[in-house]
Amino acid sequence: MPKKVILFGEYLLRLTPPEQQKLLQAQVLEMHWAGSEANVGVSLSLLGDAVMYVTCLPQNTLAQTGLAQLYKYNITTHVHWKEGRVGLFFYESGIGVRSGKVLYDREPSSFSLLQKGELNWNVILDEGDWFHWSGITPALTESLIDVCEEALLAAKEKRLFISADFNYRSTLWNHAVPCRDAMPKLLQYCDLVLADVDAAKLYLDVAPDADHLVESTCALIKEMLPNVQYIAMTMRNQSSEAGQTYNGYLWQNGSLVTSKPYPVNIVAERMGTGDAFMAGLIYMLRNKKEPSEAIEFATACGALKHTITGDFNLAGKEEIEGLMTQSGYAKIIR
Repeated sequence: MPKKVILFGEYLLRLTPPEQQKLLQAQVLEMHWAGSEANVGVSLSLLGDAVMYVTCLPQNTLAQTGLAQLYKYNITTHVHWKEGRVGLFFYESGIGVRSGKVLYDREPSSFSLLQKGELNWNVILDEGDWFHWSGITPALTESLIDVCEEALLAAKEKRLFISADFNYRSTLWNHAVPCRDAMPKLLQYCDLVLADVDAAKLYLDVAPDADHLVESTCALIKEMLPNVQYIAMTMRNQSSEAGQTYNGYLWQNGSLVTSKPYPVNIVAERMGTGDAFMAGLIYMLRNKKEPSEAIEFATACGALKHTITGDFNLAGKEEIEGLMTQSGYAKIIR
């Protein structure tokens, strides 16, 4: 059996008013299943990687409905069943000058009640060669900081490659342990991180050079996290009065490679774009591709996700590579 990418995080039900309505207007809500790590897992599975998603859910019909979505994409799951509820969030899609908005309703979800020692990581991780997590999980509760560290210690002992998305969520991180105390301890186990400038400042107390923002942020992250081999970032850059472009960056051994820019002027949805990027990066690095190839593919994944509603990036490898050859401009495929 091929080794799997193992992902750990909370599986959530997202409820969204249709047609860019605000919650105040909506008479119906669309259901989408989500969660940063689940999003990454779906993308990886569609690209052809074997995937196991580890989570905690209540044993009820709603949870089974969500899991059926993962099974549809050939994802193996390891579910710890626990009393509680499925976490929810409401998402108002942004449009024009109005930003998108998230309202969480996830306390006390089964996942948030998870405790150290309830998951047998030594058994779970035997099936994998890569472990992925994000900063959303330790933001939920103090006990989940311990669960994350337990998983990371086991993954490091078993020599799995470890990746993380910084994924800072200001509305979630409100327990007694500040992110600056928890995250450096957890991120030290990682081989690859997907970072952003603001989260790096919060987690690691770094002060990057504004004139060389990406390069200096990556260099400072490496100083704080010496075990990290790769540091990835994405940026949306204003290209004109009417539009913006999406770029990816990958740092390794002091060298920074940059993707070509993709126009993202018309956006169906921004949710899950970072997860799509992360999945593309994991896929390419896991398949031993050079950093320059990896960042081009990952950025195309993230750019394409802007055109797909819902949290999952439902694009296969052929579609992603087609976008790369089209330089980011859509054509009719006949």
